[in-house]
Amino acid sequence: MSMNNNHYMKWILIIILGLIWGSSFILIKKGLEGFAYVEAASIRMMAAGVVSIIPAFFHLKRIPKDKYLVVFLTALFGMFFPAYLFCLAQVKVQSVVAGLLNALTPAFAFLIAILFYNTKFKNLHLAGLIIGLCSAILLSLERSSGNISFNSYSLFVVLATLSYGTNINVVKNHLQQVNSLSVSFVSVSIAGFLSFLIFFIPNMSAYAVSSSNIGAFLYLIILGVLGTALAQVLFNKLIQISSTIFAGSVTFLIPLVALIWGIIDGEVIGFSHFICILGILFSVYLIRKS
Repeated sequence: MSMNNNHYMKWILIIILGLIWGSSFILIKKGLEGFAYVEAASIRMMAAGVVSIIPAFFHLKRIPKDKYLVVFLTALFGMFFPAYLFCLAQVKVQSVVAGLLNALTPAFAFLIAILFYNTKFKNLHLAGLIIGLCSAILLSLERSSGNISFNSYSLFVVLATLSYGTNINVVKNHLQQVNSLSVSFVSVSIAGFLSFLIFFIPNMSAYAVSSSNIGAFLYLIILGVLGTALAQVLFNKLIQISSTIFAGSVTFLIPLVALIWGIIDGEVIGFSHFICILGILFSVYLIRKS
């Protein structure tokens, strides 16, 4: 593919990824209308695992045996834990708030890099971390009847972004020399198998599909196939034809798409949400500034 074609392709891919990942939160919301949070997350993971298992079988041999444990950790921190944390959070948190808080991922990735990988930082980066966390706290406050209270369920989203941030550092520092596509297929399959083994087998009756929840089931299947399995492949392709810095810019699109879906779905969105999204995106800009 020529350089000119790569230029257009990378922009197409980043827009597609922004739409897919930005739509994940509204899909979780719709899935929770028919299933409890454990079942919803499990259906998502199992759907992603099913479409990844055949390519994973062929890609497994491309992963060195001494990296198996690291790939397993990637499955946990990059997919398994966040899937359940987001579903648990969105039992009480609006999809738009979850989408905005998801933009904290680069902040936590940088924080983990500082604490555990001796990454050097400047005052500008520290300011970005503080702005991002303050924006997240403001976003987690609920206002009703003149009273302000903290929605503790938003902490589950924060934990999910911390998990994502941990995974970014694991991949960057321990899987740099391993084929990224192989890591994606195998880790997604592992996450799907864990959901099947831990949550599906012990309580299969909870996953019964009927006319009342068929819509929720389909939303979760779409989320698993597109938002987890396909998105991983597209993201790796994006990194291949551009750079990790450019690919990471999808962070700016995700909350904007989530915000649009929230407005369309009639969620309560106030002026503070727009202040918070500006604060979080500005924090991402400062952290990513070289």
